[in-house]
Amino acid sequence: MKQLISVFVFLIATGFGYSQNADNQQKIKTNLEDYFHFERENIHVQFNKTIYISNENIAFKGYVFNKQSSFPNLNTTNVQLVIYDTQGQVILKQLLHTSLGTFEGIVTLDEKIASGKYRFHFYTNWMNNFMEDESFAQNIEIINLKESYNLKTNQPDYKAVSILFNPESGSFIKGISNTMGIQIKDCNDLGIQIIEGLVVDSKGKSITTFFTNKMGYGKFELTPDSNETYSVKIATDQLKMEKQLPKVTNSGLTITYNNNLPNNMLEVSVKTNSDGVNLYQNKNYTLLIHQNGKYIQKEFNFNDKNLIQILIFDKNELSNGVNSIRIIDENLNEIAERLLYLNKQPKEIPILETQFTANDSIHLFGKLNTKVANLSISILPIETACLDQKNSILGTLNLNAYLEKPVLNNYIYFDRQNVTRAFDMELLMLNQTKSKYFWNNIMSHKPMESYTFTKGITINGTIVKPLNPKTKYKVALISLKNKIFEEAILDKNNMFSFDNFFARDSTAYQLELMNEKNLAIETKMIVNILNNDQPFLKKQIFDGANCQPIKDLNRTFAFSNADLEKKRIALNEIVVQNNYKKPIYIHQTEMNNQAAKAYKMGETDFGSVLDFIGRNGYVTGVDQENSAYVRSSRHEYSGNESVATPAIFVDNFQIFDLNVLYDLDLMNVDEIYIDKIGTSTTATGGYGTIRIYLKKGVNNSYLKKKHTTLIVKSGFAKSKTFKNIEFPFSREFYLFGTLQWSPSVFLDANQFFEVSFPKINQKEVLVVIEGFTIEGQLISEIKKLSTIAK
Repeated sequence: MKQLISVFVFLIATGFGYSQNADNQQKIKTNLEDYFHFERENIHVQFNKTIYISNENIAFKGYVFNKQSSFPNLNTTNVQLVIYDTQGQVILKQLLHTSLGTFEGIVTLDEKIASGKYRFHFYTNWMNNFMEDESFAQNIEIINLKESYNLKTNQPDYKAVSILFNPESGSFIKGISNTMGIQIKDCNDLGIQIIEGLVVDSKGKSITTFFTNKMGYGKFELTPDSNETYSVKIATDQLKMEKQLPKVTNSGLTITYNNNLPNNMLEVSVKTNSDGVNLYQNKNYTLLIHQNGKYIQKEFNFNDKNLIQILIFDKNELSNGVNSIRIIDENLNEIAERLLYLNKQPKEIPILETQFTANDSIHLFGKLNTKVANLSISILPIETACLDQKNSILGTLNLNAYLEKPVLNNYIYFDRQNVTRAFDMELLMLNQTKSKYFWNNIMSHKPMESYTFTKGITINGTIVKPLNPKTKYKVALISLKNKIFEEAILDKNNMFSFDNFFARDSTAYQLELMNEKNLAIETKMIVNILNNDQPFLKKQIFDGANCQPIKDLNRTFAFSNADLEKKRIALNEIVVQNNYKKPIYIHQTEMNNQAAKAYKMGETDFGSVLDFIGRNGYVTGVDQENSAYVRSSRHEYSGNESVATPAIFVDNFQIFDLNVLYDLDLMNVDEIYIDKIGTSTTATGGYGTIRIYLKKGVNNSYLKKKHTTLIVKSGFAKSKTFKNIEFPFSREFYLFGTLQWSPSVFLDANQFFEVSFPKINQKEVLVVIEGFTIEGQLISEIKKLSTIAK
């Protein structure tokens, strides 16, 4: 009878165990799918270089990828750039327009900018929905032109070295062989390569040895005794250190794997010691391997009392890049985690060569085995000092996108010239303690769609005065310069909205209320601009350490023009012919003031009238309300915009909406008269008179229309063409110059691309290529190429 009861209890328990296991697997599946339900985007940005002189332009190309599909994210249109100084203060913001997964931009530096490192932070509003930081940040060094600069050495700072231990899966278990990861780096995160280090016991006896690679990562095997303490000992000419290993635990679980099996199989082993086997008896565990919401899970236990449980997986069911291997217990708690990098996709390698042409330029030719690709290419002198960071789009999207702490200078893990790159990647994975995605968050914090995919900006507003409810009204948004005419229906609350509007920064628009007969109606509008400056909600952490790279005191570089006197060339006598003709002012009598200064606009004059007035005796600009102002520089500003404003006329029509001047180009102007003294009969308050006369044929009817003007500040950054600055000496150019920056390079019908750059007196150049193919294949290559004619 007792035997029958025992069998019955066993069957009930076994059935309950199977039911619980199935239930746990379903819960894991559901939580993973829920947590990664919303698409996530990652950004990679290639800069034309990473060190700039203060009078240069900083050029970049951005790539936005969908994390789940590994394809360009076509939904993204708005990318925000925020630039911070070394103290974490915002110095500049730009809204960048993204199309088909890419964007590009140029930041113009102020020559007075201080030397130092500046953080360029790229993000989208959609990223605010998630607990993890999915944004992209990179530090760029800027050198003030008036300051001397010491080139940096490649040597680490041996006075500021730290050693970190990373037991495999976080456990250092007694009585079994443990794999211990070790990283040795200086305060700048520069790796320390050790040819031979020692692991010693408490008596100083050598137990084993180890080495670290160029990135400072290494490992060693050790079977520890719980009654013993162990230390790592390093004794080289540059570094002498000793540090004790973590405390040994009596039990625990570790995860190890074999990623080099045939038939594309992966072997994962879960190990414990004899104490662990007894502790984990009759308990079921789940081994979960996943990247985002794609996963495989298998059950295992230690009921057979084996210290090692081996599970085999098909790598075809796993994702390219970083995968998390987790052990989950019956209560859905994570016991251990280990990271695995799978390199499943073949790397697309561009075939490159250079050829001379007759006009002293060089052509870079390349070929890819794909039909469509979008590339960005930077060509630098071979001696460049401006590529101190070598990052890869592969490193950003396949590696850093899943790590809690991004890896700097990650190109080495994907460089075909690095023959140990696969082993280096395994060492890197061993020395990562956690992935970016914490298990507790996956199980308890389902993301909510609180922040939208912003597309363009929104211009909305309200008509202040009451309108006839029986009449249908609309609002027209007009930019004559940009040939834009949009209409929005006025709703029952007298409100209107232009959504998903692509507006360039500092563009002036006119807004007109129109009735059913398309007649303009004079009215006052309250106008707002939305989605043009959305904050990133996760706090940016700035390193407060004063650790600086080691400078080469023998290579001090001064950007000085002192030697230009020695290179002055005496020119032959030049005969200058004077073809000057005195301008004829046709509106001078209308000014009725001989004290006014007259300006005749030529065919080559360009820029806005507002800027012209600002260069000729007045203070001009745009205030926080997006309204242009003109104020006398002879009087202290009191805070009232109208106090120090001169009387301004366009074609003898006095204007009070000064935003018109912001959008009025000098190329459309014939004459300008400025009376700063204020003796004119039309002067207001002694602040002067300005009269502007347009060229014949230029439409001025909009000046008399009943409209509201708006200047869009913080709109999409204007497109700029990259221009190299001139270096007075070739040595400066070889160290700090750029030969060519091509942000948008595409393949022709024969799968070729071509980039030209100027011939220089160097035998080699450095070519940096980033990009993607239409299939989502990532391209990254840094290569030296010969410039010698064959």
